[in-house]
Amino acid sequence: MRLLLLLLPLLAACRYTFLPLDPGKPPPPERPFVVARLLPEGKEARLLLKVERLPRPGYLHLKWFREEALLQEKALFLEGPGAYEARFPLGSGYHRLVGLWEGRPLFQLDLGSPSLPDPEEVEDQGDGEEGQEGGDHHAPGHP
Repeated sequence: MRLLLLLLPLLAACRYTFLPLDPGKPPPPERPFVVARLLPEGKEARLLLKVERLPRPGYLHLKWFREEALLQEKALFLEGPGAYEARFPLGSGYHRLVGLWEGRPLFQLDLGSPSLPDPEEVEDQGDGEEGQEGGDHHAPGHP
């Protein structure tokens, strides 16, 4: 009993003393959040861009391609959340619009279908030794 009375002050010092700290409001994410649509309108394509979140004002770089060729580059200055619009020339074939924010891709939108090679016309190139003519294709000492 005496021992318990001696240990009682030590046990009182071991009680739960953690108070949860209020973390406050978390900082906003460092990347923008946008909703983009590309609509064909006659001989033009119209980009409709709705910015939901923007960490800071800056330029959105737009690159407009037909197949593999770069046709046009534009820059939109985004000040904050809101609606933005841009137009691009539209011809026949496959078109692609790439939006870059601070040098990194933010979105890619496509119109049309890409021209892919016909699988019937592509010859099987292979990576083995089949079909090779001529001498020995093996290292010395191997069958």
